[in-house]
Amino acid sequence: MRHQGLLAATGAIGIAAWSVGSAIAGADLIAYPEGYQESFTHYTTRNRDDERKQVVKIFANDVALASAKDGAPLDSGSVIVMEVYKAELDANEQPVRGADGLFVPAELAAITVMETRAGWGGEYPEEWRNAEWEFAAFEADDHALVERDYQPCFACHKPLAESDFLFSLDSLEQAAGGS
Repeated sequence: MRHQGLLAATGAIGIAAWSVGSAIAGADLIAYPEGYQESFTHYTTRNRDDERKQVVKIFANDVALASAKDGAPLDSGSVIVMEVYKAELDANEQPVRGADGLFVPAELAAITVMETRAGWGGEYPEEWRNAEWEFAAFEADDHALVERDYQPCFACHKPLAESDFLFSLDSLEQAAGGS
């Protein structure tokens, strides 16, 4: 069990966090999901059509998949994993597209995770809280937690409250055979 009291939040969050039972705000709540490629469902692949020039493969655990049948919000214990690949670039530094219109993946850049658990999120200010979701990013090679400011993740997902803060809820629901 995590220790109680006031803790300085990791550099990943950049805020002080109070403990609530065993839950403390921060990316360090999320463990790297070993074996996710075999045990999670790959439910969509999408381009990131901005300056990032990335293509992402998104996976969901069984909890997320089962609860997606009923629509948002997803149940506590839902885990979404996103493999972030740099796109292969042509001679003009533009992403190469496959026959399916998706960018051709090149180097795996990072593995990002969204996880929701009962009691998470209360430590964050309302203006960037994403219900009980927490965000983390892991290095592609050694799966070490990336020490960074995760507030931009919360800010980016914040407008998606109606889709449980997920950009891909529609695809997850479809993969689950739900609404």
